[in-house]
Amino acid sequence: MSNNKDKLAEHLPLSPHVFEILLSLSSEPHHGYGIISDTRERTDGAVIIGTSTLYASIRRLLELGLVRDQGDLPSPGSDGPPRRYYAITDAGRELALLEADRVQRAAHAAKNLLRAAAKARD
Repeated sequence: MSNNKDKLAEHLPLSPHVFEILLSLSSEPHHGYGIISDTRERTDGAVIIGTSTLYASIRRLLELGLVRDQGDLPSPGSDGPPRRYYAITDAGRELALLEADRVQRAAHAAKNLLRAAAKARD
């Protein structure tokens, strides 16, 4: 593992909200409400991020260089005021990939545990 990956891995495991924010930003930049909406939609309502949690997480992600502030931009298809957009950085994308790999390995281990438990019941 490279030195950069080692540094990023120190942040693992990610909280579910932080992981969802990075996942949301991995497809395209979003403003705060866009992140909340995308997460709710993508998880079928299983994960709902409140505004205070969102902005506290974004502040931390900005400090760590995992997300960048793109400034106030007009929202496509909206006549409303400009909104502050955020984008994932290369480091943020790499951290999201590391977390996705960790979650995938945990899911594989959980499946094996369930198979063994089912076998033991038979």
